[in-house]
Amino acid sequence: MENSKMKLPAKHIKIGYTKYKLQIWDKLTASSNEAYGEFFQREQVIGIDGNQSGSQLVNTLMHEIMHGIVYQYGMKLDGDADVREETIVNVITNGMCQVYVDNPWILPWIQKEIKSDSE
Repeated sequence: MENSKMKLPAKHIKIGYTKYKLQIWDKLTASSNEAYGEFFQREQVIGIDGNQSGSQLVNTLMHEIMHGIVYQYGMKLDGDADVREETIVNVITNGMCQVYVDNPWILPWIQKEIKSDSE
């Protein structure tokens, strides 16, 4: 169930070759009441708890984007000894840079939300 109280500047975000729907949820919609956001690869949905704002909202969306990057770029985090810190940093950095390129609305939005915290 979407929450109409909060709005994001876009309805979708492209991560890699996949377009994910961005949904604003009330607290009861999340599969865990401890979750601020959730990433669903099969459904191609990122759900965000609509009771957030400012840095918390930005952090939650970025966290879910990271899950998308890890999934989209095939990074295995199940104890594989060959996955090194440099690989993780490289994949996340490259993925985030591509998200910024493919979604030009996101950086101005992040700046606006973070700035609202200090006002």
